[in-house]
Amino acid sequence: MTLRKIHIFCLAVLCMLIPIYQIGFLSLAIVTLFILTLIQLNKNRKVEWWNIIMSGAGIFFFFLISMLWTENTSVGWKSIETKLSLILIPLILGLSPPINKRQFLFISWAIVSSVFISSLMLLFLAYLRYLNSADMAEFTYVKLSSHFHPSYIGMYYTAGMCFIKFYLEKETKSKRLKFFLKFVTVLLVIMVALLSSKAAILSCFTLLILALVRNFTKNKNGRSTPFVAAVTVLLIFSVLFNPISKSRINSAITKSVVSTSDLENDKILATKRSSTQARVLIWGLALEMILNSPSGEGVGDSKACLMSMYERDEQYYMLSKRFNVHNQFLETAISSGLISLIFMITMFVFLSIKALRNRDILMLSVMLIITLNLLTESMFERQSGAVFISLFLGLLIFRDQGEQKSISS
Repeated sequence: MTLRKIHIFCLAVLCMLIPIYQIGFLSLAIVTLFILTLIQLNKNRKVEWWNIIMSGAGIFFFFLISMLWTENTSVGWKSIETKLSLILIPLILGLSPPINKRQFLFISWAIVSSVFISSLMLLFLAYLRYLNSADMAEFTYVKLSSHFHPSYIGMYYTAGMCFIKFYLEKETKSKRLKFFLKFVTVLLVIMVALLSSKAAILSCFTLLILALVRNFTKNKNGRSTPFVAAVTVLLIFSVLFNPISKSRINSAITKSVVSTSDLENDKILATKRSSTQARVLIWGLALEMILNSPSGEGVGDSKACLMSMYERDEQYYMLSKRFNVHNQFLETAISSGLISLIFMITMFVFLSIKALRNRDILMLSVMLIITLNLLTESMFERQSGAVFISLFLGLLIFRDQGEQKSISS
């Protein structure tokens, strides 16, 4: 087996590990890939540094530069370590030869296999817990996602659906494999509904609408349209008949009710809010921090400054939970300054234009999912989020440009 084949195999393994394991195995896989990249480095090959910067490395440098004015350096370096994949993975992909069609197909199947295995694992573990507790809540929200945040695992599941709908269905000829892809699609839709993450539900619904529009405009026979429509209806009914997802959506548009006794006796309960209400309030505080400090608080000090804002406004519930900004664009700005926010927006606009120019519906759909999740979660504050975004952006950016027509819509 050549070094390049080992390299691609390790990339596929990394894709499979994200929804199954946490930090340990991910770090080992990334370090192994980086060493293999350095070993097979071709000095004569032209490196696309702009694409490396635009696939995550540029954002990492802004975080790193903010260490110059960070006072709490121990927290700062720990945060930098969490975000290290933002530069390592773009370097791994950018310094290696472009991923050809056969290699990309192999990696795509690894991604779909991983979301399938992950779904079965979560359901099986939930069933084991249900045998002890007899509580159906084991199959929903944080109890179902176990060691993973529902929004993060939901983002990966919707990305897996993108690879199914906008790549593998077209490239797969076997009827059995096509049936398997349909089965996985139904399973993922049900899992997204059970996870009850509002961002994942919105992403999944947007993806299915995009698939329907594409079928109406591109597919003359329209064979897959009834299936996509049925899956969309399944998502809607699954969400409505899941009490937790339904209550979370309702809480997004209604105010939390707190009893008078709570107001008098418990400051934490008195300031408890729904996740959506909390986000709106936090975003307002983050904007205030950006206006007060356009250069950013520093990657090690931003969390402490946000906590002081909670205390100032007597938001004791959010203070007790130590909520981050829950918006990566604003999180980046309060850490490393307004210029980093401008760069991040520019980066996503650039990649979206690149996808539109290449008529690459797969890249466009993944970009849409990532953007929706970055607007509601601080994805770079966890290694799994940083790895997912840098890896998926890198895979789509560093494909062989000569293969674009075969993997676009």
